Amino acid sequence: MVLLLFTLSVPVRAVKQDARVDVNAASVDELLRLPGITRIWAARIVRYRPYHSKLDLLNEGVVTPKVYGRISDQIVAHRMAK
Repeated sequence: MVLLLFTLSVPVRAVKQDARVDVNAASVDELLRLPGITRIWAARIVRYRPYHSKLDLLNEGVVTPKVYGRISDQIVAHRMAK
């Protein structure tokens, strides 16, 4: 018996830690450089700041799971200084 296993996957690009976009500080234009981010998504990310973690984008309904899946490896949410 031969078992063939096929998987669909999205290629993951390694992103250097210092090259990630900070969702608490990035401008709309900087956010637009992320894959699949439109002006509407970028404006929503800016509007609902601040974020304690990048997962807040998903948990608070700022972006959809599909959008979050595309950008999660390329973003960070640094906490703002008081």
